[in-house]
Amino acid sequence: VLLYASVGLVSMLNGANFLDYNVLAADPVDGQHYGIIIIELGVGITVFSVMLGIFYAFAGQVEKANVQ
Repeated sequence: VLLYASVGLVSMLNGANFLDYNVLAADPVDGQHYGIIIIELGVGITVFSVMLGIFYAFAGQVEKANVQ
C-alpha cells in the first residue's frame, strides 16, 4: 500500500493526477514503464507476504501435531 500511495503522491506533487505515471520520468513512455513496474513490485511483495504467512501458518500446525 505504501508503494501504491507513494507513486500516486509523487504524481500529484509533479502536477498530474493521482497515479498518472507520465510525469515520473522526462519521457512519458518511460514514466509509464516506471510506474507500472513499481506498482507491480508492490503487488508482488504483497502476494509473497501472504503466501509466506500461509506457509508459516501451516508449518506451525505440523509442529503442534508432532508435539502432542
